[in-house]
Amino acid sequence: MNGVEPLYYLKENVLQFISEMKSPSLDGYYRYSYSGDLYDENTHWNAGSSVFALKIYYTLGVEDDQVIDAAANYIKTFQHSDGWIYDNLIFRKSFLRNIWASLRNRNISSLWNQHYKQAETRQCCSALMLYDSLPESIDVFVPEDEQGVDNLLTALDWNHPWHAGSHFSHLMFFLKLALKTGRIEQQAFNYLTNYAIKWVNRLQHPEDGCWYSGVTDYREKINGAMKIISGLIAADKVNFDYPEKLIDSCLDAVHDESACDNFNIVLVSNYAGKLLGRNYRQSEIENFALKRLNIFWEHYHSDRKGFSFYRDRANDIYYSAKITKGLNEPDMHGTVLFLWGISIIVQLLGMEKDLGFREFRV
Repeated sequence: MNGVEPLYYLKENVLQFISEMKSPSLDGYYRYSYSGDLYDENTHWNAGSSVFALKIYYTLGVEDDQVIDAAANYIKTFQHSDGWIYDNLIFRKSFLRNIWASLRNRNISSLWNQHYKQAETRQCCSALMLYDSLPESIDVFVPEDEQGVDNLLTALDWNHPWHAGSHFSHLMFFLKLALKTGRIEQQAFNYLTNYAIKWVNRLQHPEDGCWYSGVTDYREKINGAMKIISGLIAADKVNFDYPEKLIDSCLDAVHDESACDNFNIVLVSNYAGKLLGRNYRQSEIENFALKRLNIFWEHYHSDRKGFSFYRDRANDIYYSAKITKGLNEPDMHGTVLFLWGISIIVQLLGMEKDLGFREFRV
């Protein structure tokens, strides 16, 4: 399967897949992989698949209150007294591996699996925000002033912008979440996000448009740029300098095999192209997007109507925890990721109105 034509049947097909993944006995629960999960609905786990379900429904324009409310309510059963929303089974299964990684990398901040809690909370809240279904009370830390923002961003290693940029993105998302839940006022939100953007823009290089310190390879640069832009998206402040240079970097990275194993290039090219009115190297961007779309189809299982995380098997590791047998079948994680990429590609190709796909926020 390849090309654009299958996109016109994709909504119907994926809805068939997700219907089969939905539990008939537990409202809001979805299997992670088609048949190879190591745990089932008798264990309180798998907030992630319900998150993916909401994002899939949003991408496809589904407004069915019954299925949406069920998935949202199941996600909210994972909220803890400290305000974070995360899966205890995943937390426990990944704990020892993350301790070892923290000690090996001398990264004490992730010693107690805090990065997992933060990332999963963001995943859950971003999905719930799509349908205005946030918990009534959610309490997560955000800086209160410039000094707090400065301390957070200065502590990051910008020689590795992929990792550092993800923390900038988290900062912007949680500031938006604090605004949505009434923890901060609009004035404080604007003040803190503008300061954070100004801070990180000191790291943007005019020769390639990317945000970093030191020398990094294409993969680090582009993936780091994707994280910065995702933070700007979260704050509804997508504007940046040197979009032409950023597109140049993306198209150069296409020819670098190590940089071309992900679709972050698609997202970065899309938002840089939007700022330029689709008038800069657009035909080259569209050609790349079509080639990337053909690669996406290599992950599609026409018999089950879903995508697999890997080309020939379902994902088996989620936040360092083994959760599936990794069989040759589709999974919820792969399906939501490739739909996300497709929702961006259709923007690049000017097909949004024809297909009606929506891009969710990460």
